Parts: sequence; structure tokens; C-alpha cells
Amino acid sequence: MTGYGRSSADIEGGRSAVRLAVEIRSVNHRGFDLKLRSDEPDAYCDAEITRLLRASVERGSVSVTVRNDRPAGAALDLTRIKATYQSLDRMRRESGISTPVDLATVAAFMSGTKATENPIHGEEMWTRLRPAVEAAIAELLATRAREGTALGLDMGARAAHFATIVDTVAAGVGAAPARFARRLEERLAALRDAPGFDQGRVAQEIALMAERLDVSEELLRLKTHLEHFRALLEAPGAVGRKLDFVIQEMGREINTVGSKAQDATVAAQVIDGKAELEKIREQAQNIE
Repeated sequence: MTGYGRSSADIEGGRSAVRLAVEIRSVNHRGFDLKLRSDEPDAYCDAEITRLLRASVERGSVSVTVRNDRPAGAALDLTRIKATYQSLDRMRRESGISTPVDLATVAAFMSGTKATENPIHGEEMWTRLRPAVEAAIAELLATRAREGTALGLDMGARAAHFATIVDTVAAGVGAAPARFARRLEERLAALRDAPGFDQGRVAQEIALMAERLDVSEELLRLKTHLEHFRALLEAPGAVGRKLDFVIQEMGREINTVGSKAQDATVAAQVIDGKAELEKIREQAQNIE
């Protein structure tokens, strides 16, 4: 499921302070895939962020960005500016350059170099950063939950439509043996007066075919799977992988019904059911 969460933390230490923004995005994915990006990677913090997300998200392609967040007009780091100016001016004198160092030169040099911004690292950094990460995850889960609710309603409606198709198929296969017997009788009508014609043998073949056409067990299992699917839509927690399995089993049963029925009318209804089931399967791929 798709989702978004954002928060920030003020990190203070030593002579400097930074504000770190934490942004977490997720998009649809069959498994769990995590990508971490940071202005200044910290192995300890990265491991803890990964641990929290694995405990919170089961499916989805998740990207986490931790970056320095300085609003426009933030206070200048005068200490760093002065140190940069003094270093450049000393180099100018030692090199015998007469052109004085101005603020434009200092700004150009500072923009081309990257100083270490975070004043602390490791476990101490994680202690300050963790509340922001947890707040971003909470917002992410809230947005994913809203989408999950909408997807659940859509799949519930599709499941109801699929159930109607299954009922139609059940009614159709119930009449299939009679239709087969009628077609066979029509084909054999011209042979009734032929020598060796055995009406009892015809009746026996009709009975055997009716047994082969019987799909009552498959329909019972299909309806049971459908009820299980509906129950999972109402169940709390992560149910995406369970939904995948139940949909797979429903597909197996309806395929068997279509192959055993040997009836054009039933085959058309089965195709409609498989098309609706495929739409349900595509939606279930997005469910946590």
C-alpha cells in the first residue's frame, strides 16, 4: 500500500545544532523492500530504523530519507565562516595573491565543501532521532490504513459479485447432466432401430458421464474459500499473504469446475468468475 509520514528532530551537541527531517514513503510491492538515504549515514541509526520498519510494515517498497532541514533564513554559522575566511586569507598571503578574499569567495568555497553537520553519532544520535522516526512511522501507518480500508471495501464488493457468479455456475452445472443426456439422445435417435442398439448401455453411459460432470465437491470448497476470504477482510493485522493463498485456492477450484463441466454455458460463466477473481488478486497484492 502507498503511504507517507514525516517528522523532524532537533539534534544539539558540541558547538553546533541541526534539525533532521525524517520522511518515509511506501508504494505497492509483493514483499518488503527498504531503501535508506541520509545526508550523513549513521550505521547504528540505519540499523535501528530498519528494525522499527520491519516490525511495523510487512509488505511494500519503503524509502526513508533523513536529511538536514534548514528553513530559509536560518542563522549563519559565524564560527565556520570566520574560520574559512581566515584560512583562505592565510593561503592568499602565503601565495602572494594581492586580490583580497571577499564574502563571495568564502561562500563559493563553503558551498563546494561538505562539513560534518551532525554533532553526535551512534547510540546517542539514535536517542535524539528515534521519536521523529516513530512519529513518521505512525503517520505512514495511518495513511496506509486509510488506503487499506478503501481496498477492503472494493474487494468486498468484488467478492460479492464473484459469489453471485459462483451461484450461477452452481445452477448451470446442476443442469449440465440433463443437457448432456438430451444431446446424446438426439444423436442416437437415428440409431435406435439399428441392430445391436442397447438402450440400457446408453443409460449407463449417461449415468457415468453425470458422475464425471459432478463438481459439487469443488463448488463446496470454492464457497468455503470465499467465506474464508471475507473473514480475512474483516480480520485485524497483516492478512495480505493469507489473502494471496486463499485467492490462489479459489482460482484452482474454479478452474477445475470449468474443465470438468464440459458445457459451453458453464465455461462462459467460469471465464467471468476468473476475470473477477483476477481483479481481486491484483488488489490483494496491495494489502498489508
